[in-house]
Amino acid sequence: MLNLFIAPRNYISGYDILKNIGNEISKISREATVLYDKNIEDIIVFGINSLKNKLNIKIEYFNGDCTHKEIDRVVKVIKENKSDCIIGFGGGKTMDTVKAAGYKADVKIVTVPTIAATCASWASHSAVYSDTGASYEYFNIYKNPDILYMDKKIIFEAPKRYIISGIQDTLAKWIETNAYTKNIKNKNVELEIAIYLAKKAYNEILKYGKKVIKDIENKNYSEEVDRIIEHIILTAGLIGGIGGEACRAVAAHAINNGFTIFPEYRENNLHGEVVGFGNIVQLVLDKEYDMLDEILEFYHSINAPIGIKGLGYDLDDDKLKRVINKAMYKGDTIWNSPYKVDFEMIKNAILEAEELCSKYYIK
Repeated sequence: MLNLFIAPRNYISGYDILKNIGNEISKISREATVLYDKNIEDIIVFGINSLKNKLNIKIEYFNGDCTHKEIDRVVKVIKENKSDCIIGFGGGKTMDTVKAAGYKADVKIVTVPTIAATCASWASHSAVYSDTGASYEYFNIYKNPDILYMDKKIIFEAPKRYIISGIQDTLAKWIETNAYTKNIKNKNVELEIAIYLAKKAYNEILKYGKKVIKDIENKNYSEEVDRIIEHIILTAGLIGGIGGEACRAVAAHAINNGFTIFPEYRENNLHGEVVGFGNIVQLVLDKEYDMLDEILEFYHSINAPIGIKGLGYDLDDDKLKRVINKAMYKGDTIWNSPYKVDFEMIKNAILEAEELCSKYYIK
């Protein structure tokens, strides 16, 4: 039986449209809880004012991590507020908390991304962390948001580091999809569409990515910037929605999950940056060396972090062992690999990946 959760019920995007958000949300809600991190208040003020003019809202500040404790706290707030909708402004962890809390509280869900670092505002699952910040599980919410409202002006004006992270995370869609599906002989129509989208996003990112970063630095909102933002949010979200489990995470995301055991991860790293190193490990495992060279050159061209040292870590044998054990934890995405994996295999792949990355440390 086919059971896919493909897309938000309504996807609204444009440039400088946050001031109109109240008009759209008032079509589905009268009483809403609004969740965001306090440090983005100045960025979203026009959106908050628009909501206040069209419906009753109660503001709640996000505590910083998508944990089951935080999700349950927000569920309680939604119920106490007697809200019929939860609206989230912010990055991936806020989006994931809003989706999970909205699902558990059985209210409408609205995601408003303020950065393009992942496709969390689109996806039908939430990445949940432990109270110490380590990756815990993927929580399926069995629906996409009711509305995804994206103001590209806010995303464009965010620090370029976020879109670089989003680029690396979106590249993983093809790298991991290719790893999982290349040996599947009889691909159904949905999978073929997802594979096409993953490869298209990959190709366009490599084609336009360097220009996009220069355009952001020069405050030039170009057609290429617009396309890459759409690929990070829309295309990446569609790939997982249409392709299902076959087009989701494999080793690249598992490597990221391994690094979440370190307290400094949440302070110093973005999800996509560490997935970026995971991409290199994935390509080593798959022996895709031509693609690997292409990716490393591209990372260098956009000043993305490269390798373990580029991420700010110096792993001794004990730390490396802990990363691998976390990445290989029962139920993690590394077990989606189309071949048998073991500790030594992953260790050797990480060491080889780091050796390849080290060539770029002196460039």
